[in-house]
Amino acid sequence: MKRCCALLAAVLLFGGSLLYSRPAAKPQDGGGRSGAEQHRARTGPLSPQEALAGFQLEPGYRIELVAAEPLVVDPVAMAFDERGRMYVVEGRGYPDPLEGSGSPPSAKGVIALLEDANGDGRYDKRTDFVEGLRYPNGIMPWDGGVFVSCAPDLFYFKDTTGDGRADVRKVVLTGFDATRTAQIRFSHPTLGIDNWVYLTSGLNGGKVTAPTYPRRPPVEFAGSDSRFNPFTFEFELTGGKGQFGLTFDDFGRRFICANRHPVWHVVLEPHYLKRNPHLAFSETVHEVSKVGPEAVVWPISADMTTASFHPSLMSTPHAGTFTAASGVHIHRGDALPKDHYGSIFICESAQNLVQRQDRESTGATFTSKPAREGVEFLASADNWFRPVFATNGPDGALYVVDMYRENIDHPQYVPEASRSLLDFEGGKQYGRIYRIVAADWKRESKRFDLARASVEELSQTLEHPNAWWRETAQRLLVERQDRAALSHLRQLLRTGRRAAARVHALWTLEGLQGLENSQILQALQDEHVGVRENAVRLAEKRLAESNELLSRLLVLANDPDARVRFRVALALGETDDPQATNALANMARRDGDQLWARAAVLSSIGKRSNEFLRAFAASPPASTEITAAVMEDLGQIFGAGQSPERCVELILHITDPVNEFSWQPAALAGIAEGLRTRGLGQGTSSPLTALVSGSTPKAREARARLKALLQRSSAVALDERQPPELRLAAIGLLGYGTYASAGKALEQLLEPQHPSEIQMAVVRSLGRLDDSVAGPALVKPARWQTYTPQIRETVLSVLMAEPRHLPALLGAIEKGDVAPTALGPSRRTQLLKHRDTAIQERAVKVFADMESGDRMQAYEQLREKVLSLTGRADDGEQVFATHCAACHAFGGNGGRLGPDLSGISNQPADAILLHVLVPDYEITPGFDAYLVETRDGRTLYGLLESESATSITLRDASNEQYVLLRSNIISMSASPNSLMPNELERVMSPRKLADLIAYLKGTSKRTDVDGSHADPQ
Repeated sequence: MKRCCALLAAVLLFGGSLLYSRPAAKPQDGGGRSGAEQHRARTGPLSPQEALAGFQLEPGYRIELVAAEPLVVDPVAMAFDERGRMYVVEGRGYPDPLEGSGSPPSAKGVIALLEDANGDGRYDKRTDFVEGLRYPNGIMPWDGGVFVSCAPDLFYFKDTTGDGRADVRKVVLTGFDATRTAQIRFSHPTLGIDNWVYLTSGLNGGKVTAPTYPRRPPVEFAGSDSRFNPFTFEFELTGGKGQFGLTFDDFGRRFICANRHPVWHVVLEPHYLKRNPHLAFSETVHEVSKVGPEAVVWPISADMTTASFHPSLMSTPHAGTFTAASGVHIHRGDALPKDHYGSIFICESAQNLVQRQDRESTGATFTSKPAREGVEFLASADNWFRPVFATNGPDGALYVVDMYRENIDHPQYVPEASRSLLDFEGGKQYGRIYRIVAADWKRESKRFDLARASVEELSQTLEHPNAWWRETAQRLLVERQDRAALSHLRQLLRTGRRAAARVHALWTLEGLQGLENSQILQALQDEHVGVRENAVRLAEKRLAESNELLSRLLVLANDPDARVRFRVALALGETDDPQATNALANMARRDGDQLWARAAVLSSIGKRSNEFLRAFAASPPASTEITAAVMEDLGQIFGAGQSPERCVELILHITDPVNEFSWQPAALAGIAEGLRTRGLGQGTSSPLTALVSGSTPKAREARARLKALLQRSSAVALDERQPPELRLAAIGLLGYGTYASAGKALEQLLEPQHPSEIQMAVVRSLGRLDDSVAGPALVKPARWQTYTPQIRETVLSVLMAEPRHLPALLGAIEKGDVAPTALGPSRRTQLLKHRDTAIQERAVKVFADMESGDRMQAYEQLREKVLSLTGRADDGEQVFATHCAACHAFGGNGGRLGPDLSGISNQPADAILLHVLVPDYEITPGFDAYLVETRDGRTLYGLLESESATSITLRDASNEQYVLLRSNIISMSASPNSLMPNELERVMSPRKLADLIAYLKGTSKRTDVDGSHADPQ
């Protein structure tokens, strides 16, 4: 049985949409058709003309049909070649068989070649370029042919005879994971401005090889986007983990999307983080748009949000959220209104719309928001409209690919009991492609063939206002490798009117191995920040051989643009010149409170942490917030990698009386955390205490100063007049002291009158203390009874992480102070299989009377009783707040540890109950739990949020984040279990379960077993 996280939003093709899987309803009073029959009768497929007439489109635009069935069927992606012909990827085999079903995969996928024979703007000629593919999902023209993503393979197809059918068929890369359903596979081959082809992971991994280069070792990975060189097929991993969507802006910045994440910016690549093995940082992407419950959409279709269950609200605008974000596209064509150039378009197939967002710069990255509030760019009341992909055309128009299906859900993610109620085949004979342009746009019917253009003409084309022409011209020039283009490109770099053209000239010269340092120097002084940014990228690998380039980059370390400074910070890690260290320190003083800028600087200092500290301390930063952020991370780097003597010296520097207290606790906590990764302070003392326990004068001085600072931290922690962030920093530092000096002060803050964030910080600090008294203090009966569910979860996570606290936890269970059901099966399993035999034997006795039973049996036993009750949504809100909100968000409130539930109202009641009672029934990709053992003695259990070559980021069930250096990891394994606890029926009565379901479905009516709604009784 496929396992997944409870109350999940099902992962759909091209995004993680919440299901529309409404079972047939009982006849309403007076008789009538079933709900499923009503659904089919109400939303039968529209003709292309009817669909076109029914669109709601932003004023100032018009939409045109360019292809429809039978010319195109089940389109999922498309691309134009240099002649303007349209290649369309047809996913005719979707949905593929269920995982583990034993059914053979389909081979119905087709690559269709469409042409506009009469020049009227409507495609009218079709040739089946390639047939017999399993599940193709992406395409990119290259060298007269096309690359096609079709896991496990990346194909190259080419027609050499001129009949429109591919006679060359090569597997150029293979080994991408194809064991999971078709919607979570690699896709989107897209040529970057740097002449590499980028791929999205589909939330999946692989063991990739290039068949024509059998001696190369495979690249094995669990989940990461990637790129390859189209000439040599070198393959490497990149930042990000997108699902179905990849786009670039004019200056080569990469954006992806996945499920409830409409727009991610890939800010840095993981190879930068490898340069400093002691930097605990693994993030590579930034959320540009709002995410999860805050990522609002405004559908007008009838069947995908709460309004679908209220006839009076059908077909009227109502708020939803992104659940199937796909095909993210930054439009850079010239057929849209001029002030909309660079708009971001995101397809939302589950709710039958396309949203337009505006983007703004913020530091090293961007933010975006819907261009209009309350209404979408493109929306349809026809719930068969399934936009999945968007792109730019040779005419500058926005092209939208509509798969046009009745249900786009994959049956794998529909509860078994509901699968027979949905027609997963409905619409397999349909498909549409639309062109969207400015209302006053006039089409030019002029035919073209860039393949016949000279290198001079192609070089001039790099100035074109439409990015499709610029990108195609660069691709053709790089494919040809004709050095006759060099003089034209150099001229363009000097005199090009458009900044984008000058950037294309730079990278095309690089692709032709004709870029000289003098041209990079020229670009480093360009008036446009995008040109300077790309010039820094190109200078990066040449710094060791060019003092001129280094000198110019040192000047740009003070560039007025934050993104240029960010690129300079990354580039300076490629040189050992002492001047680079000073420049990095200056940038840290200016931008150190910004996450990405700080990561760039600290990744670049490598083994120069001592020199960087001296340079950073030479003059004061812009603010104490900057000092605290930089010194905390630098302290962690010192603690993990410097000698004990140097760490003592850093403590002396931090605790110097002339320094402000406001940043000292964070800096000392950073050192302590770094020391922990080396195992210092395990057992009977804290890392800081162990470090300063020596008899040298410096150690004695550091010990005295540390004691004084811990005493001051205790006073600040207890002082409710102090700013919350300062109190939290002080509490964090106290966890690296001793119980004798800090324990009593911390325990005072565990009273319910203190804010939950204070209490949770105290729990974590008590858990870190070396004394075994801390464990019993956390589970005192009177105290345990006052904890909220979130604080209890934090206590359990802390006690389970530290072996020295396990006796206290087991003791509390033995005495009846803590119910054994509070631990849940996953934690009980950890104890029952603990490597310490004493713990294991004690756990066997403690849990001897626990009968977890078969979870499906529990579901079947409760199903009829729960679903026959009249659920009260108001009471269910409190049930959700008590038992679910710590991990799940709903309606904009709650945590993000588990899937967002804001659209779960579309699931039938029995499906919701199934996921509540059987959390392991399915686990959404990206929500797998991992068990990690560390060298400092901890056992951590949580979600793997991100990873790099040197560190991972884990988030546990209490929502605490752990950034762990890989050097500190003994073992790491994926768990077959969900993080969500089993046996919730022990703490939720049938009445509470019914109330919870009513709340999640947004109704106070009784939800019958078959999913229909009856009047309250």
